[in-house]
Amino acid sequence: RIAHAHARPVSSVARVTSSSSSLRVRTRAGSDDNASANDDEVPIWERREIERKAADDKGGLPWPLYLLGSVIVLIASTGSVFEYAYKNPIFGVVNADSGLYAPILGWFVFTGFPLAGWFWKKGIDGANEASELQDKIDG
Repeated sequence: RIAHAHARPVSSVARVTSSSSSLRVRTRAGSDDNASANDDEVPIWERREIERKAADDKGGLPWPLYLLGSVIVLIASTGSVFEYAYKNPIFGVVNADSGLYAPILGWFVFTGFPLAGWFWKKGIDGANEASELQDKIDG
């Protein structure tokens, strides 16, 4: 015959802490009262508010602006290549026979493509982070 041991009721207490853009939900067991885990859980609207505050404290631009900046810089860099190839005046001001023509377009091209890549990576990383935070909030 198997003797059944009397199990001690355990409730968990949920605590949400915000630490530099991450949202963590910690549970602690060991209370003797019979409250269910759902009664002690932090409501979803409070978790979302904490997540927003953590995002605001983080600073920086929102990730869609990084993606928008990437597209704008990439278009400008590509346009600079075509302006140089067809010898069009830069913004209708600096003509192709000017000594500043090649350095200006070169600066747009050689700094624009890497900058667009950096903006793109930053935007994608921000989107992934926002997605992970939303997954944590939704459970």
